Amino acid sequence: MGSPLDPVKRCLLFLCWLVMSGLALLARQNEAHAAQQAAFFGLTNLWTIHLTISPGDWKVLNSRGGPPQRSGNGNNGGLFEGIVRGVFGPEGGGGGRPGGVAGDYPWATCSFEGPGGTLTNVALRFKGASSMVRSPNPFKRPFKIDFDRGATNRRFMGLEELYLNNNVNDATQMREALAYDLFRRAGLPAPRTAFARIYLTIPGKLQKQHLGLYTLVEVVEGDFLKRSLGTKKGLLLKPEMMRGVPYMGEDWDNYVERYAPKGNVDPKDTQRFIDFVRFIQQAPPDEFAEGLREYLEPEGFARFVALNAILANVDSFIGNGHNYYLHVHPTNGRSTFIPWDLNEAFGMHPVSGSSASQMVTSILRPNADPNRLVERFVADPTLGPLYRSQCELILTNLFVPARLKAEVDRIAAVTQPVVFAETRRAKEDFERTVLGTRRLDDGDLRQPRHDREFAKEPYQPRGFPDAIDIDNMPLKAWIEGRAQHARDQLDGKVRGTRPRPRMYQ
Repeated sequence: MGSPLDPVKRCLLFLCWLVMSGLALLARQNEAHAAQQAAFFGLTNLWTIHLTISPGDWKVLNSRGGPPQRSGNGNNGGLFEGIVRGVFGPEGGGGGRPGGVAGDYPWATCSFEGPGGTLTNVALRFKGASSMVRSPNPFKRPFKIDFDRGATNRRFMGLEELYLNNNVNDATQMREALAYDLFRRAGLPAPRTAFARIYLTIPGKLQKQHLGLYTLVEVVEGDFLKRSLGTKKGLLLKPEMMRGVPYMGEDWDNYVERYAPKGNVDPKDTQRFIDFVRFIQQAPPDEFAEGLREYLEPEGFARFVALNAILANVDSFIGNGHNYYLHVHPTNGRSTFIPWDLNEAFGMHPVSGSSASQMVTSILRPNADPNRLVERFVADPTLGPLYRSQCELILTNLFVPARLKAEVDRIAAVTQPVVFAETRRAKEDFERTVLGTRRLDDGDLRQPRHDREFAKEPYQPRGFPDAIDIDNMPLKAWIEGRAQHARDQLDGKVRGTRPRPRMYQ
């Protein structure tokens, strides 16, 4: 007979069992969260959400704001400060006026009622810049919701966080969802979306006030990275207002402010990124194409740039130099570009001219100057043809007017009742730009949009530093015109104009 296990061995076996059981439980939880998220997001999914915020917390949300002053590191110097002064005022939005960028807004709490029940003491804050100060009334603000902030491991529909975007610069209120869907169809990592009918209660002030239609956007964080890139680790950056990815020397501290790393930072990953941006600037022409493959996947990057260009998405990596994430993979060291904040895609960047003028921007010279990475990529004798082939594939298989117009109709069938119940101005905008049942010059056309139903509130949305030209071109007509013009560019029949964001002039 064998001798019985001694206490140490029994203890080790028990610990192993505990670990294996814990890992199995974690795997089941992750699978459940993934299934919930998949059910929640969808191009035509529409949910009803009711936020209840105390008067004190609403005051906290509005207590301060405004983009922080930046030091001017990088190739664009103090241009951000000019935008701050023009949009938010000389003090950058302080003095009690809300406005600004993520990170400067204070957190408060709310009660969140959505599909599956009600959660209390949920953290929320305002978000955004133009979408904040151009809100059509003082209540339809953009929000970020954090379900596990102060409530560890709490989730809603498998989500730790969620963005509620107010569609302020888009009369159709569907551009963002359509654009993200195109990126995902292209096989590129991009957040998922859904729509929501949002109600707001502020006791003593508002009682379940219908705010209207919002676009719900997935957060680019651990779960997203794991699903899209296979890992939650690596270097995640969110560059701000820098054209291209400029090299700032060998000291990582030089990069922190403008590249805005998220989460934990591994020196190995930061050095890999510095090597990448140095290579972009300094690699000899005959070594560029082959050497670039060590730092990113050329086909995916070409597709990312091409789709931004075809969408005339000027407020992006190819234009203003922001509204994207960049991830450095911890294993292979390759960088991946992830689109973000696509509400001004389909030629709707307010300070870059009318949507009709943005419809004819170049896809063959797609970037606003300077953008060293895009310029070298497109001009390279090996990579340039790859870029053109990606434009061709997108126009043949993805950016197809018949399919996209059918998607517009699918979304409109779901969102129209919500938009029509929002405000008279929202209804008129939708009729002009989506349904085509109202003349383009009929109704209230003033910019920025102001919901007169909320006139009792001492509120006026703010404009941009430069004059804006909103022509309310119907989205379907824009899609048809853009597809034809982009095709004609590839065929050598026409030349497009270079995107020139006015905020840089």
